[in-house]
Amino acid sequence: MVAKQQKLNNMSKVKKGVLHKSFAAAREAVKLGNDERARDLFDFMIYVVAHNRWDNDAQAYEEMEGVRIGVWLERAWYGLENNNLLL
Repeated sequence: MVAKQQKLNNMSKVKKGVLHKSFAAAREAVKLGNDERARDLFDFMIYVVAHNRWDNDAQAYEEMEGVRIGVWLERAWYGLENNNLLL
């Protein structure tokens, strides 16, 4: 249990990691009209969060890159839904 918490704490110290960069790139792709890239990036965000939750048994209220996991999922899903990127 202690090792799991230390791993999660180390992950939460990371600022501007893969999720921050993917979210910024996805928003930029939407602005530029590159729907395929935006969809791939939003989907990748969901994968990264799901992978972390599976490996670390993380809950939605825990943080990744200083942001609650639930917020990352909302950002990705809303990005897909609000930009008509759902398949």
